[in-house]
Amino acid sequence: MPERKSVVVSKYIVYIFFTVYLIVVGIELSTVTNAPYFVSFLPMVCFLVAGIIGIRLIIFFIASRKQKTRQAKSEKKLKISWKQSLFLIIFIVSFIPLLSSIIDQGRNDHNFSIHNSKWNGCSELKDTLEDNSYNVSSIQTDLSATQRLDKPVVLIIMGANRFYNPLYEIPFFIDFMKGNNSLLVCHDHGSTSELLYQIALTSLGSFPVTIFPEGILRDNASYDTNPTFPVITDFQTHPTTQGISNVILSRSSCALGGPFIDMFGWSLIGQSSQYSFIDRNGDGVYTSENDGYTFVGGMGEFLGIEGEFTIPLGGYPQAVFMATDVGNNSRIFCSADASLFDNDLINNDNYDNKQFALNILNWLTFGNPSNYIITFDEAHIRPENLPDVSSAGIFGLYLGYIIHLSTNPLTAFIYPLLGIYTLKRYLPKEAKEEEKKIEKEEEKKEETLKFRTSSFFARKINWYKDNRKYNQALTLLFRRLERKINTLLKGRALTVENIINLIIMEKGKANISKTNLRRLINFFEAIIGVKNNKKKIKDPEEFQKLFFEMEWAMNQI
Repeated sequence: MPERKSVVVSKYIVYIFFTVYLIVVGIELSTVTNAPYFVSFLPMVCFLVAGIIGIRLIIFFIASRKQKTRQAKSEKKLKISWKQSLFLIIFIVSFIPLLSSIIDQGRNDHNFSIHNSKWNGCSELKDTLEDNSYNVSSIQTDLSATQRLDKPVVLIIMGANRFYNPLYEIPFFIDFMKGNNSLLVCHDHGSTSELLYQIALTSLGSFPVTIFPEGILRDNASYDTNPTFPVITDFQTHPTTQGISNVILSRSSCALGGPFIDMFGWSLIGQSSQYSFIDRNGDGVYTSENDGYTFVGGMGEFLGIEGEFTIPLGGYPQAVFMATDVGNNSRIFCSADASLFDNDLINNDNYDNKQFALNILNWLTFGNPSNYIITFDEAHIRPENLPDVSSAGIFGLYLGYIIHLSTNPLTAFIYPLLGIYTLKRYLPKEAKEEEKKIEKEEEKKEETLKFRTSSFFARKINWYKDNRKYNQALTLLFRRLERKINTLLKGRALTVENIINLIIMEKGKANISKTNLRRLINFFEAIIGVKNNKKKIKDPEEFQKLFFEMEWAMNQI
């Protein structure tokens, strides 16, 4: 017994440790915002497995607390609880978005979210656009949702920090720009640092390319408060710059290239002063050794640069705004900063940020706001250092997994197979299965008749069954077994206790298993209750069960 207890305790420890470990790993992975695509699936896998193990831990605990006489039965149930645990977890997980929306009222406090009314949100930008007759929406699940819209789309990527899948989402942008749509990319030290380069690489050079290097733009000649809040005053003549004299940024980056901007396929719109640079190491001082961007490997070859080549990020104005036409009816506008359109800066009366936003959207829609749908990519915005537990984030996460798996040729087959497996018991059965069922019922009837050889006795039993007089039928069937037992009891009362003691004495206690003993007790309690009219048999299934148990019990005596 002590050895059995140590095994149980060991199982508890293993279950608890593994469950906690998976939860911790899932939380850590969910905070990774710029990682390879497959990493985004790992938190869901960790939480799902942890939930299943947790359910099994609860079931195991309940089973271990039951009476010792029922322990074997409890463990048998535990063996088939994996599927039950999985479906229970799926059921709970399915309701999390509904319950979480009740808790947080659907609010969203992510950086640059148009549903965030705090200083770091973009709700003011959304309101400004709607006040100027723009139709504004957001995507919380997957970018392919734009393909279902009935109008051209201006897709706005505002401070995205979640990884863009190079196998699925990067090709989407190429098709997107072929559909008379426009794109606004506002970088903020996140997953858009090389997004345009990856799109250009995938499109084999038919798409403009740029890279946003890591580091903070410091402008020592034109700034507000300190050099990390540069004020852009150097604008080129362009429809987006009409009426614009100054725009404030906050901890911006820059578009890599300087004199190469034109070569990369862009038109320069705005740049910082001559006395600005990208501070790569955070020391506040420009040095050519530390503050430069080095091309290596395939990136340099794609851009036609042989060997290792470093572009200095200081000593000349840094490009922060760029634009280009892609085809006849598609346009792209790039900003090296997303903070210029957040609630804190867009309404600053000292600067032209709000008008600049309206100019950009007017240019991207070719001056016809009513003909376009302005869509913000909220699916790639997540908290910086915490898992996203908002109702909107969870909803988008779930649907994102479903869309990714259902549209991926390697995993799309899972859904129909899962549906068939789940609904199998509810689907119409084939004729052959129905025939087998009828044959089994006929066999049971034949076995019933074989139990008694008398044709009169069989007709009487069948009459009782047809008229649903199950108690009378069982009492009649029990008479032969009752006579045998009374003969062996030799005048003792016909009670369950006396019958069980008789069987133990006849067979020997060691020759009767606990399971069979429990089965005999249950049968004789039921049949004696029927004989004494203390138990009422109402359905044929219960009658058949007692009938076959009677035949088995007779063989045990």
